[in-house]
Amino acid sequence: MLSIDNIDDNIYRSEGPHIGGIVGPNRLFGGYIAAQVYEAVRNYKNKNNDKNVIFSMHYNFVSAVEVYHENKSIGLAHVKTDNTFLKKPPYPANAPAFLNIPSMETIIATLPSNKLRTEFEFFLKHFVFELRPVHFMFSPGPGDHRVMYYARISPECVDYIREDGGMVAVVALSDFFVLQSVTNAIKEAGMKMTTGASLHHKLYFHQEKVEASQWFLVETRTEIATGNKAKIFGGVFDSNKECIVSFIQEAYVLLSFPPIQKRTSLTVL
Repeated sequence: MLSIDNIDDNIYRSEGPHIGGIVGPNRLFGGYIAAQVYEAVRNYKNKNNDKNVIFSMHYNFVSAVEVYHENKSIGLAHVKTDNTFLKKPPYPANAPAFLNIPSMETIIATLPSNKLRTEFEFFLKHFVFELRPVHFMFSPGPGDHRVMYYARISPECVDYIREDGGMVAVVALSDFFVLQSVTNAIKEAGMKMTTGASLHHKLYFHQEKVEASQWFLVETRTEIATGNKAKIFGGVFDSNKECIVSFIQEAYVLLSFPPIQKRTSLTVL
């Protein structure tokens, strides 16, 4: 996920994705794609001595002409540069201190079945991020559809990050478990999400250089979910409680309904 090769003047290629088939066969992790688009543009900009900063990026996963996977076009990115960054949103007011959050290993040990424990252990082994979830598999309360967790690049992966490449990891986190808040909202409405995918992913950058080895706080919230679409807002914050990247994503979700005559419709506003 953290490496990309410049094979021609403005053509970049990588070996990814780093998660293989964990989330399903022939599927790519959206944050991986967005991160590598950012890195390619940053590399090209620096190569041409462009002193402007990248302040926003809009990634469209369905109207595709520019990004390819296995020779198939899968996405189009629009990147904007200027001489200043956009205003930062505030740090989440109710975020608990990192030291109060148990490790994933501690949480896994409390899971009720061997099957769940095995799945989560497999997950931890194959992802480059370490996690400490605050609100994750369940919402903090009825009608509150947020996901919040701390994440960092695992120590064995830090050595592979270039000195100025920390933002690549942050961009990847902007589309990492971003659909979980939608899943929680759907679950509260008595339904189940059978599959989901990113459609449009809009990022706003608030700084350029980031220390990659620190713990980041990631918050996402679903404020609109109706029919098969959801709108998700979020941000990635550094250890100084400063927002590095904020984002908005439109997602497509496919629902399954319980086998009962009276079904609950899902509209979160």
